[in-house]
Parts: sequence; structure tokens; C-alpha cells
Amino acid sequence: PVHLQYMRNMGTGSSMSVSLIHEGQLWGLVSCHSADARRLPYPVRTACEFMGQIVSLQIALKERARAVEERINRRSVLVRLLGRMAGDEEFMAALRQDPASLMSLTNAAGAAIVHKGDCLLVGHCPARNEVLDIAHWLASEHAGDEVYATDHLASTWPAGEALTDTASGLLAVSISQLHDSFLMWFRPEVVRTVRWGGDPRKTAAPGTVLSPRNSFEAWKETVQQRSLPWNDADRDAAHEMRTAIVDIVLRKAEEMAELNEQLLRSNKELEAFSYSVSHDLRAPFRHIVGYSELLGSSAAERLNATERRFLDTIVESAKSAGTLVDDLLSFSQMGRSTLGRMRLDMGALVSDVRRTLAFDYAGREVEWKVGTLPVIEADPTMMRLVWQNLLSNAVKFTREREHALIEIGCERTDEENVFFVRDNGCGFDMRYVDKLFGVFQRLHHVEEFEGTGIGLANVRRIVGRHGGRTWAEGALGKGATLYFTLPHQNGEHP
Repeated sequence: PVHLQYMRNMGTGSSMSVSLIHEGQLWGLVSCHSADARRLPYPVRTACEFMGQIVSLQIALKERARAVEERINRRSVLVRLLGRMAGDEEFMAALRQDPASLMSLTNAAGAAIVHKGDCLLVGHCPARNEVLDIAHWLASEHAGDEVYATDHLASTWPAGEALTDTASGLLAVSISQLHDSFLMWFRPEVVRTVRWGGDPRKTAAPGTVLSPRNSFEAWKETVQQRSLPWNDADRDAAHEMRTAIVDIVLRKAEEMAELNEQLLRSNKELEAFSYSVSHDLRAPFRHIVGYSELLGSSAAERLNATERRFLDTIVESAKSAGTLVDDLLSFSQMGRSTLGRMRLDMGALVSDVRRTLAFDYAGREVEWKVGTLPVIEADPTMMRLVWQNLLSNAVKFTREREHALIEIGCERTDEENVFFVRDNGCGFDMRYVDKLFGVFQRLHHVEEFEGTGIGLANVRRIVGRHGGRTWAEGALGKGATLYFTLPHQNGEHP
């Protein structure tokens, strides 16, 4: 037998070994040799076996105590991180505040979080583009793994050979079921020398039997591209962190979905209420105007100048209120009506709206500069209202200019068309730009410029339903520019 040949090569006549077992695996071996041939009596062998069991139990006890202490330390770090995440709206922002705890959770040298296109790096880790490459590789090769751990990344991912100084070891957990989002920990390469009792690569020649070695000098191997291995405590802590983040993200998503549902329900109720109130108020205001005018015509001879002025004020106020109600009703209908899309020539539409406004600037010097406008797909009625509001505003707010200049144009990007209306009118203070597209919001006194403050709110709502955006730029006394966008391919938006 090989063992006997091994003993002859060692120059021993007898041997005995006692195995040290820990959790069903060989932890170590106590080996005894004698130059003489000896046979140990049964009591001695039993005593040695019993001693081996006692040593194995002591080893198991110490290993278990060390593991418990390690897990307690990791749990305290995890609790500290969870406390930060619970008090912040975004878990990434919370983890950014305590990078040391994030790394000590797994005894890592660096960590990274990839989530929804954002990439957070802490400690000693690869560059951002390299981390994103690792995330892409994990998503494609280990999509179903909740936890992935390796102390030799280059052996499974060839590109990892260039990252040995930062990421020879990788421990990663998936933190999203919808996105390629990962929390990763990194360990650098640890070059170390391993001593073997013999060359483990030794193989038998063809046709020969593998024989024990004759030389008992230690065989040394230099291990590279490997980090310190991840143990069970590291993997368990990473998994617990994953569970906590997934729970937080899901809870936030549920809360946002519930709030969004409540908001949509409230908006629908508000629109219905606005429609009902506006519709019901139109008739009383018409009655006020009608009866006031009848009273003025039938009792004209008996009314003095003051009474006539009072009656005129009633009529003007009722008409103004009626206009406000009509605008409010129109605004409510914009959120309730269905989009009827069709191909629409924006250049022709702008020309038509300009013709309808001709009476408003008759007798004034107004210069129009209209650029080339594209053909789009949109609701023609709604888009006419957009241009009606924007161009009428430009005409109105350039009223005090001897030479009014109104410019209309469009700039095309890869994703959308950006339309604008620019004028050299009175402009506005940019400090109040957020109020510009609000309902009933006015930046000028009604005595200066008439209006109800709903026109631009209608513009924002219509553009938003087409999937676009609205904003404005301006300065007092230097004019204003109002922008809106329409995506090249879009659907209806709430």
C-alpha cells in the first residue's frame, strides 16, 4: 500500500493519527510516528481517540464563540446603517453619510451601489465605468443570484485581471427585482506564499503507480490575483443588508403608489367640482348682466350719473366674473377631454392663430419673425389653444412698445421638438417664474394688463398631456421667452 511505502520513505516503523473533526469536516490531524514497529494497546488508542474528541469539541466551541462574536459585531453595524436609512428618503443618500460602516459590514476595502443609473463609490474600489461593467456582467451572468461571492474575480470574469489591486475579491447582492441594481463590496489582491507538504500538481507517469515522495522539504507556491476569502459572516451580513434595502425600497414604492392614487383621485374630484361649479355659475352671471342692462335701458331717464356708474360697474364686474368662470370651465375640460391625435402642420396653425389676433394689434407696429415649424402629431383643438394663449400674451405684453417684436421658432433635439415664443415686451421678474404657469397666478396688476390668470395654466396642462414640458425665461423691461416641448413619439399622459 502507498501508506507503507510512505512510512518506508520516512524511515519509520509505525504511525498513528488522530483526526480532529469540526462540523463534519476534517479540521486537522495529529500524526505520531516511531522508528520501531510498535502496536499500541486498545486502552491507549481509545484514550487518544477520546483526547481527539475533546480537542475537536474545544475547537468547535472556540470557532462557534468567535462566529457569534463576529455576527454580533456585524449586526450592530447593520442596525446603525438601518437607522440611517430609516431616517432618510433615499437609502443611497443615507449610506453615503456613513461609508466606514458600509465597508466594515463585510470587512471590505471598498463598496459601490449601482441603482437606477446612479453609482455611489466609497473607499478603495474600481472606477465608476468599471463598476458599471461589473454590474452589467452580474446582471447577464448571475441574474438569479441574490448573493455572489468570489475571492478570485479574474477566474470567472477575464476583465477582472485589470482590477486585482482593487477588486480581486467581490461580494455582491442584487437589490432590485426590476432594475440591474447591486450593492457590491471589494477586497484587493493579497499576494501570499502557501507552504505545501509536497507539490500538489504531481501526477503519475502513464503506466506507473503514483508513489509517495522521498523528499520531505516544504513546497512553496505564490498565490496571486486572490483576495482574502469571504466567510459565512460576510455573506450573511450582505444578505441581511440586501433584505433590508429591498424592504425599504418596496415600502417606499408602495407609499408612493398609494400617494399617487390618492392624488389622482383628488385631482379627478377637484376637476369634477370645478366643472360643476363653473357650469352652474355661468347662468347667474349672465342673468346679472342681462337684467342690469335692461335696468339701465328702462330707467335711463331716472338715473343720475353716480347711479349710472354703479350700474356700469355691476355689468363690468359680472362680465369679468363670467369670463373667469368660462376660463375655469375650459381649464377643467382640458383635464377631462380625450386627446384626438392627428398630423398637424404647426406653421399653418400659427398663421391661422395670427389672423384671428389681427384685430387685437390693429394700428400697432408689430414685427413677426416666424421660423420653420415642423409637422407633428397632436390634438388640433388643444394645440390651437396653446398657440392662442402664447401669442395673445405676446401681443398683450408688448402693447407699450412702439415697435413690438414677436419671434416664433422651433429647435429639434434627439428626443423632442422645443418650441418658443419670444417678445420684447414688459417681461417679468425671474424670482416669480414658478408662479407663471399656476392657476389664477398673475405677475401684473389687472389694471395694467387684462386677463384671468388661467391661460398659461391651460398651456402647461395641454403640453403635459402630450408628454412635454413648459418653462419661461425673462427680465423686467426686457421681454420674455416661453418654451414648450413635444416628444417625437409620445402617448397621452395624465
